[in-house]
Amino acid sequence: MPDEKQSALHPLPSPPTTGSRRQLLFAGLAAIATATTSPGRSAAALLVREESRLNADLLRSFWSAVHAGDRAAVAALLDADGGLIGRVDPEGRSPFAVAHLEHHGEVAELLRARGHQPDLHEAALALDWTRFEELAGQRPGEVNSAHPIGGTTMHAAALGGAQDSIWRVYAQAGNPNPALTGPSPLQVALSHPDLAVAEMTAATLLANAASPHPPAPPRSGGVDPPLHLAAARGSAVLAEMLVRHGADPELRNTRGRTAAERAHESGHRNVETLLTLHTRIARTHHTGRTASTVDGAPYRPPQLDDLEPRRRHGVVGMAHRDLDGVRAATGGEARLAHSVATTGERAVEAGAHMGRRDIVDHLLGLGAPYALTTAVMRDDRLAVERALDADPLRIHERGAHDFALLWYPLIGRCDPAMTELLLARGARVDEQHFLGTTALHWACMTGDLAVIELLLAAGCDIDRPGRKFGPEPLRPIDHARQREHAEVVDLLRARGARA
Repeated sequence: MPDEKQSALHPLPSPPTTGSRRQLLFAGLAAIATATTSPGRSAAALLVREESRLNADLLRSFWSAVHAGDRAAVAALLDADGGLIGRVDPEGRSPFAVAHLEHHGEVAELLRARGHQPDLHEAALALDWTRFEELAGQRPGEVNSAHPIGGTTMHAAALGGAQDSIWRVYAQAGNPNPALTGPSPLQVALSHPDLAVAEMTAATLLANAASPHPPAPPRSGGVDPPLHLAAARGSAVLAEMLVRHGADPELRNTRGRTAAERAHESGHRNVETLLTLHTRIARTHHTGRTASTVDGAPYRPPQLDDLEPRRRHGVVGMAHRDLDGVRAATGGEARLAHSVATTGERAVEAGAHMGRRDIVDHLLGLGAPYALTTAVMRDDRLAVERALDADPLRIHERGAHDFALLWYPLIGRCDPAMTELLLARGARVDEQHFLGTTALHWACMTGDLAVIELLLAAGCDIDRPGRKFGPEPLRPIDHARQREHAEVVDLLRARGARA
């Protein structure tokens, strides 16, 4: 029998309440401890040590199962101890977050079913946009805050492979270039194991103000620059886009390698050649985006810092399609006509790429900048010629979301003469693309036979696949078929498009 005084000083721990195997082990250990207790060595101490060892073994097994994506093992371990679901790893990450970071969706779904409630960043990681928007509405200040997963909600969505749905983080004023230690959201996106997903997410970030440059050391954490990551994975389309946006092909990583050398090391000769001949890639030009107002005066943006960011972002959102909302907002505060979202998109540019001349004209009347892309959409030939005369390199300008200049005559349903003007000034159809989507794809969607003839005469690729409108590559003829433009299909077939 144990000493009564010792038992009072060292009470035995309570037996576990879950897991029949652990209950039996606990009962057996209690009996052994009681029978073998000697002075200086209490039964309670023995039990505490053994219980601690069992807990540590259980926890190690649990984390191993989560990392391995072993759903059955995770379920069994949760049956043994449901409290495991609330544990965090040494980095502070929940099992749910780790499961998603390791791309084990079934394990993450199990943990959710067992009661885990994702926080804001975990919701972005899981691409659970309903919960993300609910939590972002409650705690907007956390959208750009750091989290144990390794960054902000923009990082989380990139890690989860959000592709073009990452706009939902932008919609909550998410910053694509947070000043945090570690890789940028763009670098994270390019590391996704599925290359097609990595390309779409990275392209969407690049098209919406993400910097093509790596964070300055030591902030980057030793991760390769974005261009090196794209080159090493053999993504010619992303390597070209990064260079076009200003990434430096001569930059060396921490091992002294250029992006072309990383492509060579990885066996991607096409990317190596592209980067070796990078001077042939036309860089995106920016001088005409905010050069002047519609009356030709130099554009001078007003001070907007005192206006709440989400309010400005909301006006940009409305400018895509809500004229009444834009009028109401700018009627109360005219400076909102100059709003810029975290995507880099101005309110007037939102109306322009949607073809909403009414919204554009309202904002121009309040002094918004008159970009070359906007002038093209409005079929303003005089303004377009004046802008290109002032700087011929503006033929490489792009609008919001990286929309190519040659797309705007189709968006604005302009006279074919506008497309003819841009081609005559040096616009190259196949250079002005987004993940392969060119003006020919747009023309086939709108059914504009005259413009299609102009683009084909300019020598564009009639069968080029593009991914602007979804993850599945579509050729121009596919768009014509989807919109039931039979005459366009017949024309393309007659010109050699594959059936």
